[in-house]
Amino acid sequence: MWKVLGVETIMINADAVWTKRLIELSRRRKDAARFQELLAKADVRYYFDTIREVHMFYLQYPGDVGVDTLEWMKEFILKLHGAAKVPVVEYDGEAQLASIVLSSDQPSDDHKKRNNWWESGEEKEETQSI
Repeated sequence: MWKVLGVETIMINADAVWTKRLIELSRRRKDAARFQELLAKADVRYYFDTIREVHMFYLQYPGDVGVDTLEWMKEFILKLHGAAKVPVVEYDGEAQLASIVLSSDQPSDDHKKRNNWWESGEEKEETQSI
């Protein structure tokens, strides 16, 4: 059976279980309120990289969240993982590789940016230099 931070689950619910366990583990910490506020801002998703066999928890933040805040969040999550004293992800008692990814980069449509000249009717072509 699969476990995320010691809680049995099906992997489709891994992100929800991981988030809930982090909140539970953070309750007695000094910066729990800041952590929970930042965690609530994130779009948390779970991915499994089948090639490298790594379980990934991906936290996407709005663009206004800075690098210092992301670094603080990473360190706090790693402390919580250590405090759990169980593997982040395990299958039948065997620890699995797991990683967290935090980002505040906003996706942009490069194709639309490069070809915006076509829609605007301008004669100057904006292309990306290679």
